[in-house]
Amino acid sequence: MKKLVLAFITVATVFITACSEEAPPPRVVEVVVDEVITEPYLPKRQYVGRLHARDDVAIQARVTGYLLTRDFREGEAVEEGAVLYTIDSSEYEAALSRAKADLAAAVANQANAARNFKRGKELLPKGAISQSEMDNLTAKKLESDARIEAARAQVTSAEVNLGFTTMTAPISGRIGRSMVSPGDLVGPNSGDLTTLVSIDPIQALFQVSEDIYVAALSERLQGELSPEALLDIEVTLELTNGVMYPEVGKIDYFSNRIDVNTGTLEARASIPNSHGMLVPGQYVRVILQDTNLVEGVFLPQAAVQADQQGSFVLLVDGSSMVVRCNVDLGDRFDDMVLVKKGVEAGDRVIVRGLQQVRPGMPVVSKQLPTTES
Repeated sequence: MKKLVLAFITVATVFITACSEEAPPPRVVEVVVDEVITEPYLPKRQYVGRLHARDDVAIQARVTGYLLTRDFREGEAVEEGAVLYTIDSSEYEAALSRAKADLAAAVANQANAARNFKRGKELLPKGAISQSEMDNLTAKKLESDARIEAARAQVTSAEVNLGFTTMTAPISGRIGRSMVSPGDLVGPNSGDLTTLVSIDPIQALFQVSEDIYVAALSERLQGELSPEALLDIEVTLELTNGVMYPEVGKIDYFSNRIDVNTGTLEARASIPNSHGMLVPGQYVRVILQDTNLVEGVFLPQAAVQADQQGSFVLLVDGSSMVVRCNVDLGDRFDDMVLVKKGVEAGDRVIVRGLQQVRPGMPVVSKQLPTTES
């Protein structure tokens, strides 16, 4: 019986001692943090654009006649003033000869009328001719003067028509496919014989949304909205295969109004194209980069997470507690991302150990080494 009582006392003592011990403290997670920083950067935006020729000319016949020659190879580059087509000019050369003959006859008639008029002025005071006869002489002189002007106009018209029998390139550019061949009868009603487009420089048209336009101006000009101040933005192109076009262009035009149907502003960039690599109608990605540095808030890309509420980061506050901050992000620059709002410079965001923590947890933070930030 004594042994049983002693055993009971021993068990009770062990139980009471175990219950009196405190529970072990919870494990504190260690995380690696990096600071949100403020740095100057060059703002950059991208848009989908289409290339257009600065000049797009339709070549048409101004006079009627049979086509004698086609003096270009389709698709080649031609210089301004180069001969493209010639039309049989025999009919127009004959018309010019007739006009010159009529002018010569009008000159002779005018000389005779002028002599008679002078003689009449001498005879009228002597009473050798009547006033009626003098009026007739004056009328004939005026009529001969008018005939000379008409004859000269006919000569000019004939010379112009003769000049139209040789069609030359009005601009330098690339010629298209010819719609006619030598021997065809062409004229003003024949439509376009071919087209000619300028290739250097070439233009990229793209649409900027109203929100982005106002935000970009406000950011760069601190609220002073002036489209002319954006004309020094550098423009580069990315082709559909992902290759960057090597030449850098400039914005040369902004529309004077927002399109009420699309809510966009039309913009245009002029791009050097001396080698003719770019062609009108081509789709490109237009990349705008400002040449003036602006200040921005950046955080490491490694700290950014996303869920149904959007992008967010976890930061460690002054009490070593984890806090969630929703962020509005901008462009990415290498391993850093621009933050429009949500955090401030100096905030410590978690870049390692994100899977082990949640908002409200206490943590031990360690700064990311400088070589890795």
